[in-house]
Amino acid sequence: MQKAMEEVLCIYYTIELLRMLEILHSVGIIHGDFKPDNLLVRYAREDLTEDTFSSRTGPWRDQGLCLVDWGKGIDLSLFPAGVEFHGDCRTSGFRCVEMQESRTWTYQVDTYGLCVIVHMMLHGSYMSIEKKVKPDGSHHYQPKSPFKRYWNVDLWKNLFSALLNVQSNGSDVPLLQSLRRSFEEYIGRNQQLINKLKHLLVKQKASLCSA
Repeated sequence: MQKAMEEVLCIYYTIELLRMLEILHSVGIIHGDFKPDNLLVRYAREDLTEDTFSSRTGPWRDQGLCLVDWGKGIDLSLFPAGVEFHGDCRTSGFRCVEMQESRTWTYQVDTYGLCVIVHMMLHGSYMSIEKKVKPDGSHHYQPKSPFKRYWNVDLWKNLFSALLNVQSNGSDVPLLQSLRRSFEEYIGRNQQLINKLKHLLVKQKASLCSA
C-alpha cells in the first residue's frame, strides 16, 4: 500500500483528470489506458497565486497533469456512429465494469481508470468494487473501501457512484463537466483550501524534483 495524499491534493488532481477526459471525450477520443503510469505532473515555473486558481490563469495554467502513451487510443470518428466495443484491456485493476461483465463499452474504459487513480490517491491502494442490490431490484457498484468521515464524503460518493454506474455508451461529457464543476466550486469558495493546496504543491514539487 502506498501513502495516501492529502484530500485537497486529491481534489485538485481529480479536477485535472476530469477536465482531461472531458476534453478528450468531447472530440470522440478514448485513451484506453488511463492509469497513473501514463500521467506526468507539470509544475508551473512561477509561484502559484490564490486569486487566479478559479480562473485557471497565470501559473495555474501551466500546473497540472500531462497524459502520455496513446498506444491503445481510439478515435471514434474512424468508426460508424454509435459503435461499441467488446474487448478486454487485460490490465489488472483497470478492467471497467463492462469488461468484467462481458458487456459493450466506449468511454467507460477511461472513466473507470479515473476512479482507480482517484482511489489510489485517497486510499493508497488499488480499487476493489462491490455490487449492491438497490431497493428497486437494480444493482449499484461502489468501492469497497470506506470514506474517512473527515473527508468531503458527498463529493467522493457522487463521483464514484456516477462513474461506476454509467447507464449508456453515449457521450459522458455533460457528466464529467458537472462532476468537475462540483469539485471546483467546493475548493474555489474556500480560500484556506486554496492556500493549503498551493503549499502542498510547492512541497510536492520540492520532494519529487530532488528525488
